Amino acid sequence: MLPVSLLALGLSFAASASCHLHAPLRNRAIIDQSGLADSYDYIVVGGGSAGLIVASILSDNSSVSVLVLEAGGSGDDVAVRRDTPGDTYYNGLGGTEYDWSFSTAAQTNLGDRILKWSRGKILGGSGATNGMYYTRPNTIEMNAWASLLESQDSAGSAKWGWDNFYSVMKNMETWTQPTDSAASVGDIQYDASVHGTSGPLHSSYPAVEIGLVGNWTQTCSAAGIQTRTDPHSGENWGAFVSTSSINPTNWTRSYSRSAYIDPLPPRSNLAILPGATVTKIVWGSSDSNGLKATGVSWAAASGSTEQTINANKEVILAAGVVGSPHIMLLSGVGPSSVLSSAGIEQKLDLPGVGQNVQDHVGNGITFSTTADTLGSIYASNSTFSESTEFLSLINNAIAYVNLTVLMGSNADTWIQSVKNDYTASTGYLPSNDSTIVSGYEATFKTITETYYPSADPQIELLFSLNAAGTVIIQAALQHPLSRGQITINSTSAFDSPVIDPNYFAHWADRDILRAAFKLCRTIGATEPLSGNLGTESAPGTDVTTDDAWNTWMNANVHTDYHPIGSMSMLPKDQGGVVDTSLKVYGTSNVRVIDASVIPIEMSSHSGSLAFAIGVLGADLIQNPVTATSTATSSAHSSTSTSSSSGSSSGSTGAATLTLPPRAGFAVAAIVAGVMLFL
Repeated sequence: MLPVSLLALGLSFAASASCHLHAPLRNRAIIDQSGLADSYDYIVVGGGSAGLIVASILSDNSSVSVLVLEAGGSGDDVAVRRDTPGDTYYNGLGGTEYDWSFSTAAQTNLGDRILKWSRGKILGGSGATNGMYYTRPNTIEMNAWASLLESQDSAGSAKWGWDNFYSVMKNMETWTQPTDSAASVGDIQYDASVHGTSGPLHSSYPAVEIGLVGNWTQTCSAAGIQTRTDPHSGENWGAFVSTSSINPTNWTRSYSRSAYIDPLPPRSNLAILPGATVTKIVWGSSDSNGLKATGVSWAAASGSTEQTINANKEVILAAGVVGSPHIMLLSGVGPSSVLSSAGIEQKLDLPGVGQNVQDHVGNGITFSTTADTLGSIYASNSTFSESTEFLSLINNAIAYVNLTVLMGSNADTWIQSVKNDYTASTGYLPSNDSTIVSGYEATFKTITETYYPSADPQIELLFSLNAAGTVIIQAALQHPLSRGQITINSTSAFDSPVIDPNYFAHWADRDILRAAFKLCRTIGATEPLSGNLGTESAPGTDVTTDDAWNTWMNANVHTDYHPIGSMSMLPKDQGGVVDTSLKVYGTSNVRVIDASVIPIEMSSHSGSLAFAIGVLGADLIQNPVTATSTATSSAHSSTSTSSSSGSSSGSTGAATLTLPPRAGFAVAAIVAGVMLFL
């Protein structure tokens, strides 16, 4: 008997829907080259997590035309693999044509290892290929982001603080609570009032849970980590079972395409062209507001004829943390040294392009188990293992922990040692440009003076169950002090840029992650989880000294796939690339709307942030003056049905955004366990 929870009624009906509700509508906006016009009002470069949202919202206005150019394919030929949550583990798109399959430069501080950097090359971007965790950052981090901008633009900075972001995230979300049985088996707690109820993007829980998940929060509590009722409240520290980007009407992935494109009625003013790699931005003459983009050049493949499409209003880069700086550098905008060494004519000296790269990095402690895991159930080849219900089951147990939990009474002394080392820390930067150093000083102070001494999490713990006979308690660094860069050594858009995340350049990152791995081992030795675990297979119980941990870390840590910062929203004199309206400094009509603008890492998976940046970016284009001050929330808060007490609201009452109604969304209601499609 598998220790799983099944909905009592209605799953067989839901299981019959193997793809999104709006499959017949999918291709209405997707065109081939023959359908291109000569010009569009807005050209969105990149049809990923943010780009498709921007295009959808802008095209709500029938008087403007919008084109999306996406280098990857539509993904329609792999729709089942893409949309089935469990296939992320068992039949994922990593390493296929739908993965950019980037590699880093050799990492000096990791024994010169070259690491893989997987990014989605498909409509929907990495949101179409990722692990589907749906989390939010906390109030401390979002307000710190806003504080970094206050000296430049106090009104604009408020758009990026917690209150505004919270309302955006609620408005874009439709949250569905777990079934009573799933909540019981998985020990899932929640607070309905901090979630949205009528947005395009779905967040929910798998159709089933397994018993090991139910051990998670109890074990973390026994190990000294508090239980968090619902991390979406603005206080995300503690242990919990997370929401996922799952549409519970049919147990499929919810992402930018399924939420904002597939449900749309026919629109003659929206065109999406897959298989189109943008090679550069085309510039006209400068005006009083700066360098003006007249359009973009693109090609279908290396060696193909380049074509130019004109932009009547704006060019919007939404190509991601790697793609956006790559295109900007190829267009002659960036650090003069990088452009000159690549042989590219400089159009605008902007030192921050490609700099300030940060990433979550980690690994985990591996234990054997005889208990059911996702992987063992899948390997059983049982009827249940092939069911829609089981294939909705993905990893979702998390804990975010701060320095006090990690280092105990030594935390204050350790923090002071990091602060004392600031001058030396600037020597770890890949650029010595004075503006880059100034920006690093600002973010360094934010981390060491605001994050470190507070409840703000420095580590994410993940409970990984997707291998048979194996449990991995993973740890990932959340706020690195190391900074990397993305540069180029070629003038071709079809050659990969040079990606150097510069992992562990700062010694503090290694210290924090090493302490986290020790905590993972402690959790594995704590009841009730320890009763279900066998021996530790990696790194092995002989790894006990700091030197031994360091050796293992050098050989084994890897990206957690949450890079940010390469087109940072910071003041220009602090290495910033975009202002609070997402406009590129020194240009009159080019914006960046994706996760590359985040100036400092968050204790959150980056998917929800990219979605929110897309929503907020579109609103800033449509309402440049009143985006924060005049709007009201369209999300409805419901009474908390938490199984334990928690924050009833994450907002302090700031103004919120009004989002346009989305056409064509189906509504699902659950009545006595039966799904009704209305």
